[in-house]
Amino acid sequence: MGILDGQVAIVTGCGRMKGLGRGIALALAQAGADVAITDLVSGGTRNVGESGDEETAAGWRGLDSLAEEIRAIGRRVLPIIGDVGDSNDVERMVSECIHGLGQVDILVNNAAVPQGEDRNWTWEVPVEAFDALMRVNLRGVFLMSGAVVRHLLARGAPGRVINISSGAGKAGFPKRAAYSASKFAVIGLTQSMAKELGSHGITVNSVCPGAMDTARQSSRAARGTQDAESLRGATIAFDAPVPRLGVVEDVARAVVFLADPAATYITGQGLNIDGGLIMH
Repeated sequence: MGILDGQVAIVTGCGRMKGLGRGIALALAQAGADVAITDLVSGGTRNVGESGDEETAAGWRGLDSLAEEIRAIGRRVLPIIGDVGDSNDVERMVSECIHGLGQVDILVNNAAVPQGEDRNWTWEVPVEAFDALMRVNLRGVFLMSGAVVRHLLARGAPGRVINISSGAGKAGFPKRAAYSASKFAVIGLTQSMAKELGSHGITVNSVCPGAMDTARQSSRAARGTQDAESLRGATIAFDAPVPRLGVVEDVARAVVFLADPAATYITGQGLNIDGGLIMH
């Protein structure tokens, strides 16, 4: 018996082989949940500086490959293609999950814009890059949360909303202004919703990873050969009391902990998963 038996989760941003979404979806399934996995396209979107060779060599097929992994665990899975920044797509995706898996109990807002032109000095970031980042990183969380919460309230059911923010949502870093602003905003949205929904048995928390060994980190490392700020971003984790990069499982375990039906007294929190780099 798993702690999430009988629960249904939606996890956004699951298409990358070496991404948080895949790890979170697998951990939820291993804990007993059935899972709807979503992304903009089946294989996700790549960051600047990524070749995709590792995924190609592994025969990675995006959501289809992840769905096979979840079925092998013995859980139901529903791959869904959609844009979290589009209100019509969001309503459709949540409806498809309810129709296909019966309900939604857990939402993990993991989708994020791939790294690109937003990683620059604040005054050099194109407005279009800023808007595209906010559309997914913040608007996507707002839209997905609203759709799932309306479903939970209509059922009179308890639930869990878990937003993937960042250490950059707790402290600003050079050449991260747009990203940091979006992740600070996610924490603000988390706290406001937690205050609104606590009496309904719905908790809302955020998880704030530090530097993680994911496809994003590989992109930073590639850019770091030409960009001193990106190079620092690739090594900052080793300044922490626990001097290593985080791994996907570190974040996935935290998500399962917050998704646990027994975690009724934890809400409005921003849980740092960064080896102690940020302690607030």
